[in-house]
Amino acid sequence: MKTFLAALFGVIVANLFAVTADWATIRLAGDGLLRDQTTNGVVVMLFTFLWTAVSVVLGGYVVARVHDTRRSVSSFIVLELFFGAGLIAEFWSPAAGWVNALALLLVIPFAILGAALAPRSAHVFA
Repeated sequence: MKTFLAALFGVIVANLFAVTADWATIRLAGDGLLRDQTTNGVVVMLFTFLWTAVSVVLGGYVVARVHDTRRSVSSFIVLELFFGAGLIAEFWSPAAGWVNALALLLVIPFAILGAALAPRSAHVFA
């Protein structure tokens, strides 16, 4: 049960930050900017990729702080891939399809990075 709760807390934190990034992107740049191929569109896309990565890293960090096991981090990754996939697809909806795929592929390494950043007595990934 602790594994599930840790993964659930991680998904909630990661998705809250992703929703915040979506709001900030629309607020700062407008809806149409991601569709443009201008310099501003590229900058906004890089900003949203960075914010998505930070969201997943933070979720992995929360998981490792709540319950520091490989199973918890793996559960977070699976939940983020299934439930976060819809959120990421909605978040990147005006962008091209390869952007959605890239955002999903980055979930695994960034979740592991977030878990590795959490302080612990014994390393889970050692």
